[in-house]
Amino acid sequence: MPRARKKTARKRVLWTAADVKFLRKSAGRQAVSQIARQLRRSEAAVRYKATMLKVSLAMRRR
Repeated sequence: MPRARKKTARKRVLWTAADVKFLRKSAGRQAVSQIARQLRRSEAAVRYKATMLKVSLAMRRR
């Protein structure tokens, strides 16, 4: 019977000032999925941080 692997806790990645600046700049201009991919974070993490910063992620019309 194979041994069960231990689940390792994921390391928390802190938000840098550059990450926050990029999020503020991109919010409303890019889709959440694109922002998350560029920041190498999950969409949920990006949405949560935007909520904490009171930044709207709603896409703006052109």
